Amino acid sequence: MTFQLPEPDAKGLLPAVTLSEAIGDLPQLQMGEGSEIIAYTCGPHSPYAKALRNPHGMTYNHYAARLSRQNIERMKYIKPGGSWRDIPYELLPKGMQRARKSDHTRRYGRLRPDGLAGTVMTKCDPHWGAVFLPDQDRALTVREAARLQSFPDSYRFLSSRVSQYEQVGNAVPVLMARAIAQRLREQLEANHVAPCFEETTHG
Repeated sequence: MTFQLPEPDAKGLLPAVTLSEAIGDLPQLQMGEGSEIIAYTCGPHSPYAKALRNPHGMTYNHYAARLSRQNIERMKYIKPGGSWRDIPYELLPKGMQRARKSDHTRRYGRLRPDGLAGTVMTKCDPHWGAVFLPDQDRALTVREAARLQSFPDSYRFLSSRVSQYEQVGNAVPVLMARAIAQRLREQLEANHVAPCFEETTHG
């Protein structure tokens, strides 16, 4: 079953934002590199990225975690758009050696620069889904995951890195929440009902 938006709503949709357009301007990192505060090294790659960038020229939570030796070896075999099916049988986790090719479609996935990101999860673990970058041999940082959830770069996540990934993954995408709120406000005002919320902006 497919869902089709009403014509007025469909006409108002902007083109989809690719992975490269969303996060390609964030500083490139090797595993183990990064910082809780880091300056931009290039300009935005899209209007989406431009809208989310911090006007102060830096962002937060951009640290590339180290992967296990086994996952580093597995990652070598996975090209953009690929997944666990590209990994030699003997390098697969024992449980996945018994899996059918139609199972676990996104596990150990490497994202495509011209494609869309998958669901942002609460754990940046390749065994859970597609978290490898297309052009860097590492997994998504907290900031990159936050960009995919449309958090502005000025928003800083606190607590442990595990908790930061959970905060991002459990969140409703910011721009989606705003769009829903705006639509609700329009409907309430059209029906002469005073909305009980005010739109806020992120600084």
